[in-house]
Amino acid sequence: MMSFARRTAQLLHEDHQATIAVIESLDELIARARKKAPDVTDPAVKKALGNATGAIEEEISNHFGFEEDELFTRLEEMGDAAIGEHLRSEHAALLPLGEDVAQQSRDALANGFDDASWLKFRTSAGELIERMFAHIQKEEMALLPMLEELLDDETDMELSSAYAEIH
Repeated sequence: MMSFARRTAQLLHEDHQATIAVIESLDELIARARKKAPDVTDPAVKKALGNATGAIEEEISNHFGFEEDELFTRLEEMGDAAIGEHLRSEHAALLPLGEDVAQQSRDALANGFDDASWLKFRTSAGELIERMFAHIQKEEMALLPMLEELLDDETDMELSSAYAEIH
């Protein structure tokens, strides 16, 4: 497991790990029920869908907002706008996709899946899983190491405290 010296980078890394756990459970759900819609009363299915609703909406929107408002702006001020622009464009694609998967998960928990809703869910969730894995990998390999280099102790404390407050 990776660990970072800067608290801000470490908190974002821990969030990434939590998000990976949620999308892996969705991936497993899809893999187990490839052709036939799963029974939403099954505890594992219920848990995967329940995690998808809360984690995707709250975590992703808070996490993305913090990065865009606090981190990308600082990187831009330091002369590195490219990574922020790239990640911001990915956020713009991921957020509505994540909200759609969360809504479909809520609907499934309330009404179950039929063939059509299962096909739609598999397609949307599959795209979210693929894009989210790639996005997290970019942040882990590029953004977080940049934070390690760029943040001083005082800024790290300020940012990590602000981030902890939105959780």
